[in-house]
Amino acid sequence: MDTAIIISIIGVVISFTIGVWNIKINLENTKLKKIEVDRELKREQKEKFDIRPKFELLSSSDLIKYDANKNEFDIDCLVVPINNHDDNGARIQFTYDDKFKNKEDWVSIEYELKNVGNSTIVYFYIAWNMPKTTSLFDVNKNQYMYFLDQKLLNYRVICEKAIKKEQVIKIRINFHKDCIIYKNISAEADFWIIDEYKQYWSQPLFVHKKIIYDSFLVSHDNFKSYTDTKDAISCFRNPWLW
Repeated sequence: MDTAIIISIIGVVISFTIGVWNIKINLENTKLKKIEVDRELKREQKEKFDIRPKFELLSSSDLIKYDANKNEFDIDCLVVPINNHDDNGARIQFTYDDKFKNKEDWVSIEYELKNVGNSTIVYFYIAWNMPKTTSLFDVNKNQYMYFLDQKLLNYRVICEKAIKKEQVIKIRINFHKDCIIYKNISAEADFWIIDEYKQYWSQPLFVHKKIIYDSFLVSHDNFKSYTDTKDAISCFRNPWLW
């Protein structure tokens, strides 16, 4: 065999071997990078988990008659079923029964919660988990009357004060005595928490069972889609979107 051909074949074999070796090295490097990225991601998730805010349920009442003289609640809200909705083109009007305006007919469940996590809560919302059938209104300063009169939809009520580690707060959830709303399987409400690091957390609340789940990390999009009325209004106009 001609020497030049032999040298050429040897060169091809060497090049192929080097190419295969380089591919193997690149694959190993990619695998190592992925392992390092996964390790870093787990470390970051653990750090977030370690500093997360978290409510512990210290106490809760049975259903009791609403007491207008008690005003020490950080959140005081009213659960109201939607009777109907009417789309006039400019906006959708949501109608509610006028009986919900009479506080004398309300009943309440009161909760005492403690931030047992490791970060300060900057904003804290409660949201009701029945967007197709139910609104949630703020009772403080009689804001619920405005929503009822203006036929507005609302899903969340805010506590705007910072809640530091180990701090205790009180909330009250009100119903009409003839319209106490339950969910049998899933949580009726959620606590949505924004911490001092601008991270979003959620804690489901089984209102009548008086059980609160652990906090878990969520995105801003999760928070918006579950608590903002804009997406829901699109669904009322296009029911197949629910």
